[in-house]
Amino acid sequence: MTKKKLTVLVTGSDAPGFSSIVRSLKASKYSLRLIATDWKDNLIGRFFAEKTYVLPDNKSEHFATELLEVCLKEKVDVVLPIRTDDQISLAQNLKQFEDNNIIPTIITPNPKLMDIVVNKRKLLEYLKEVTKISVMDYYVATKWSELEKALDLLGYPDKPVAIKPSHATGSRGFRILDKSRDKRKIFFEEKPSSMFVTPDDLYEILGESFPEMLVMEYLEEPEYTVDILSYKGKTFGIIPRRRLKMLGGITSKGIIEEMPKTVNNEIKKIVESFGFSYNVGMQYRRKRDEKEIFRLIEINPRLQGTTIISVAAGINIPELMIDMALKQFDFNFKLEINYGLLMERTYFELFQKNDEIFPLEKKETRNDINE
Repeated sequence: MTKKKLTVLVTGSDAPGFSSIVRSLKASKYSLRLIATDWKDNLIGRFFAEKTYVLPDNKSEHFATELLEVCLKEKVDVVLPIRTDDQISLAQNLKQFEDNNIIPTIITPNPKLMDIVVNKRKLLEYLKEVTKISVMDYYVATKWSELEKALDLLGYPDKPVAIKPSHATGSRGFRILDKSRDKRKIFFEEKPSSMFVTPDDLYEILGESFPEMLVMEYLEEPEYTVDILSYKGKTFGIIPRRRLKMLGGITSKGIIEEMPKTVNNEIKKIVESFGFSYNVGMQYRRKRDEKEIFRLIEINPRLQGTTIISVAAGINIPELMIDMALKQFDFNFKLEINYGLLMERTYFELFQKNDEIFPLEKKETRNDINE
């Protein structure tokens, strides 16, 4: 059977999960011509994609216009944005793309809802007041006196506390205050990390006033990242993986593993309340001293850096997103997940000399790697 030919543009070629998402696309039922964009030139995009473009940063007012120009030039059918802020700009300029028969796979066409998803304080408020689910205990602080009060209310130093800026993607700005941590042991036995801080460290960084921060109860491991496939508020797939090891905020080792049914029901409720489509990632951790109670810590409105484990477990999410975009998705889709599947990542190097980009063994062509 001949594969249907499509041109797909993937934004964020310098993002950690780009290569695994491309390999997931190459494993799909489609014959794809791949275009990649990023605001930085990089070897990865030029190695895996047929064409690459450097665009303005996604916070620039010119980002969407120049992305549309690339799409028109390359006759793009579907856009897969894999950076959070790419989704925001596309939601604000969606009509321009759709008028040209170009479909961006964004989680919601509503910029206001998108703003709620990417702002942690707004998200927690929405989940409490609109979705009507329980969330972690938290307080908002914009000055040091408020942060100190929040630490006290959350039981610090007897209990660990987490903080993060209201608007920050990935693990950026995330810190843990934990008096029980042995500094000497950390120094001699652990690799350098800025994750754990003391109040004095924090004050030196933040000062008396700072952008809005969330001061939150610390949620324990295990930590799960959940890939969710949905369309217009209806959930078609929930694929959870437990994070066993992380490197730079990205899962380097994980296992496909079921979560309590109460969490699955909560996920469906969240998807319905936002009207999500395509793919979102949700992260959960367990409430301290509560074996079966998990709390949402984040919603990532994009393909995850470790989407490939869901693909290996039997659910090719990028392929199914394209089905949805082209209105070819089978709404009788039945989820079959290979639970217990373990993934471990290793490095893959690329080299450049003059105009040639190659792996260590030059006999491996681009097609060899992508297959």
